[in-house]
Amino acid sequence: MLMKIKAALLMLADTLLSFLPSSPFTKFLDSMEELPVLGTLNYFVPVSEMIAIGEAWTVCVTVFYLYQAALRFVKMIE
Repeated sequence: MLMKIKAALLMLADTLLSFLPSSPFTKFLDSMEELPVLGTLNYFVPVSEMIAIGEAWTVCVTVFYLYQAALRFVKMIE
């Protein structure tokens, strides 16, 4: 039963996402892969780690605000 619900939700999400346009940055990112100094630059400036930390921070802040909104909705805090 739970697997059917999960499959239905994934199919619904896939359908909703299919209406969105493709990324306008794909062409730019593909051209960035051809740069020979990109590996060296990433050694000194860890861009992927910076993005991961930024994503984790964004998720934490979003969860905090959602939790805060839920508490305000049930009037546990002002």
